[in-house]
Amino acid sequence: MLRRTAVVDNDALINLTHLKEFNIFHSLRSLFSQVFIPMEVLKEYEVMKLKEPDRIWFLEKLKPDHGFYSLCTKYDSISLAILKTTRDIDAGEAEAVAQYQKLGAHYIISDDRRFKNALSKTLPQVKVFSTLHVIAMLELSKFIDNRNKLLQKLHSVSPINKETLITTYRESATELAIRITKNEIYIKNKFSNIGLR
Repeated sequence: MLRRTAVVDNDALINLTHLKEFNIFHSLRSLFSQVFIPMEVLKEYEVMKLKEPDRIWFLEKLKPDHGFYSLCTKYDSISLAILKTTRDIDAGEAEAVAQYQKLGAHYIISDDRRFKNALSKTLPQVKVFSTLHVIAMLELSKFIDNRNKLLQKLHSVSPINKETLITTYRESATELAIRITKNEIYIKNKFSNIGLR
């Protein structure tokens, strides 16, 4: 499988950190060749590091402008200036998009629906995937075998909608060019089969 690059927004990084106990950060290496964290996202993420020590663990993994988890300072300055004035796009998200464009990244990983909706109106070609997409892509690629536990934990910190889960699996299968029927997706993602309510 072709491994791709991603720029991660603060809310998704927080959700991924909540999944740390399931080795999600190690699993990401199977899906991506590099993960970029914008400086503004770093500032947002650092705010709660004393209350959530797992954030400190992740911050120690970041390397400026190199390494798998790269604290990235490169971005398209014109795009950044425009995005900073766009409604429902905050400073970290604006930098993530400008970085995505500068680096030619494959995805922005974000769980902020307002950001995704705002971006779809201005830059619909930008691929914004969620933490849920990451889990689906890892599981469909057979890189993880603890999907239900990951979904249960994610649901406890960021509730998952049934329809969104099915749509996310469909989009992830399409992205990976994996053939899976609608019925298989439905059965796989029935809340009762996952242990969700």
